[in-house]
Amino acid sequence: MAGLARLQSTCVIKVLFTVGAIQLLQMAVLLLRTKGLALLLGPEQLGVLAVIDKLVAVFVQTASLSLPFAAIRFLPSLWDADRREFFTRLRGMSVVGVGLPGVAVAIGIGVTLINPSAWGIELAPYRPILLVAFLTIPAQALVPFITNATASALAPSRSMLFALVHAAVFAVCGLLGAWAFGLRGIYALYVVPATALAGVVLVRLNTPMPRSPMPPLLASARALPREIWRFGFALLALTFLAPYAALFVHYRVLRDLGPQASGWMQAAIGISLAVRAVLGSAHPVFLTPNVNRGGPAEQRMQWASDFQKTLCLLTAVVLPPLLLFPDIAVRLLYSADFVPAARFVFLFVLVEVVTLLAGAYQPLVLALDRLGYHVAQNMTAQGIMIVVGALAIPRFGIAGAALAALSSQVFLYISTTVFLRRSFGLRLPPRPTALSLYLVAILIGAGLVGRTPAALQAQDLGLRTAIYLAFVAGLALFLTRADYARLRELTRELTGWKLGVTGG
Repeated sequence: MAGLARLQSTCVIKVLFTVGAIQLLQMAVLLLRTKGLALLLGPEQLGVLAVIDKLVAVFVQTASLSLPFAAIRFLPSLWDADRREFFTRLRGMSVVGVGLPGVAVAIGIGVTLINPSAWGIELAPYRPILLVAFLTIPAQALVPFITNATASALAPSRSMLFALVHAAVFAVCGLLGAWAFGLRGIYALYVVPATALAGVVLVRLNTPMPRSPMPPLLASARALPREIWRFGFALLALTFLAPYAALFVHYRVLRDLGPQASGWMQAAIGISLAVRAVLGSAHPVFLTPNVNRGGPAEQRMQWASDFQKTLCLLTAVVLPPLLLFPDIAVRLLYSADFVPAARFVFLFVLVEVVTLLAGAYQPLVLALDRLGYHVAQNMTAQGIMIVVGALAIPRFGIAGAALAALSSQVFLYISTTVFLRRSFGLRLPPRPTALSLYLVAILIGAGLVGRTPAALQAQDLGLRTAIYLAFVAGLALFLTRADYARLRELTRELTGWKLGVTGG
């Protein structure tokens, strides 16, 4: 078991470095898009764009029928066991994944033409933009499906490479569109190249190697196992409610506080999403496929715990500087017009970190075939977000929106760990749990310090640097001798790889 734990921890770090390297490039491309849109649009238009994006996301995620999630849930075990069945199921899921978003496009455009105020009074003036935005639904639905289906073939690097190419298309089309045509152009220029990219890669992904006869397209969809249909329809309410809860919170800020405040909140959320892009890269392409490959529940729990421990260590080293200087991050990523968002950055980053911590154990619920509990749990969490948002936003503004999202993720973390303990006797290991609490504590501490604008004087820089070093030094309390040995081993391997590449 000790040898397995060492292998798992080392693999996790390697994947976070290798997949993370591609993810860093992807994040850099998306940050360039974010920066460009901030300069081209300003807080008010960016706030409106964020709400429209979330409305489209309701259609995208509902129409996807949880197929991206189903791909990562049901396909990995077939890659080694039955390659033909892998491609048969992938083919059927691909057909459904193309057809349902097409229906969603028709519904979205139809409602917008007949009754645009159905989306809210604040969005009614933007009907031409909404019409174009709904055309992006197929591409937006297919991209996560393709990414997860590729990862299901145990090819995380290829999966991230596709995501990187899509990010480049997304960024270039968004910037050119905003520069030439404003909000409408962001969607209009994206539709054709993104749909073409997704279509070409999807066809290539469905081509087995070596080639073998496959059933017709419609027959493949009808032949999908009942468990996949049951999985998709069981999650249908959740796939609608989750993006709707995000839409509700952001639309409430737009309605109660105005488009400028909505833009500020989007800036804070944008920085937190950049954090998720880097630190969450290994969740869908590494953690979830591995806990779904089979094995005893205890072994899967060990996988998740080792993964979370590694994640906590990396997060504790990487994130505090961002939270100690959030105003600088906002200026670099957006512009001086968005500086009021700096006070809220640590709240939304904390939301993402708690989401990643909960996400280390949540895949176990589905991997152990507890679909009903997963749906009920997550629907409750989204309900909590809506209720807390309705109560907190009028009183606390943007901070209330962050509180709503945070309360939802805290509930998910606690309810997941309690369920695993009561249903399977799986207890959280004390050391990773304590490390998680320490991580949350130092992020809150760094965030509270960072709410004071950085003076960028020697005394201020020295104080914040000392705080950061103290936070990192505290990590030594949670490391075992085996951890130090693995870190030394990893350092040697990474150094040797770097030297080998340089020498070559």
